[in-house]
Amino acid sequence: MSKPERPGDLEEIFEILVTSYSQRSGSLPGETELSWRPAADAYETQDAFIVQIELAGLDPARIEVLADAQSLVVRGIRQDASVPGKKHFHEMEISVGPFARKIPLIPGVDPASAQARYRNGFLFVTFAKRPGPAADQRNIAVDQ
Repeated sequence: MSKPERPGDLEEIFEILVTSYSQRSGSLPGETELSWRPAADAYETQDAFIVQIELAGLDPARIEVLADAQSLVVRGIRQDASVPGKKHFHEMEISVGPFARKIPLIPGVDPASAQARYRNGFLFVTFAKRPGPAADQRNIAVDQ
């Protein structure tokens, strides 16, 4: 691969790569694939275990939420929301493209009780804390 001849060539190549990667369709990423990791908090109250994940700019219908007895997996793709066309970035801190986050569940959490809601750029997944047998993995709908 040869070096770009003009300084703008590298920026243009980078823009094409970022745009095409963020707009790809198909399967959602796993944690081992090239992806970004959104910030997350996991905490418990007296009767619940709550996972809060920062996912600004996403369509809740495009967020996949899965839970089993051991973990919660949240994944999807954040599209590039910047204006189309050639750009010269001075700061670039907003991650786009596929993301995945796996959070271990604490003992005593009932995965079948999971409820997910998306508010103000945050996904909240709430689990009831109950003793009992573990449930099989299930898909959890995200309410708006």
